[in-house]
Amino acid sequence: MPDLLEAHREYKHADEEALLIRFRARARLGLIVTRRFDEGDSLEDMGKTLGKTAEQVRRYRQAYRDWLRDHPGEPLD
Repeated sequence: MPDLLEAHREYKHADEEALLIRFRARARLGLIVTRRFDEGDSLEDMGKTLGKTAEQVRRYRQAYRDWLRDHPGEPLD
């Protein structure tokens, strides 16, 4: 059964990597949203551009803040 356990470990590792890739990409989006917001763009306008609500765009900003908290010093761009 070692092959079964190894395959399961590989699967779990791939799943963890995929989640990190997705989290990083969402945080990058939040970084751009934050920069645009700081330059005067509204969450509503960005939401319309993305086909999202202002609340969903706000959550991207929060994902960026979460990244900064959880991955200090790890660059996104």
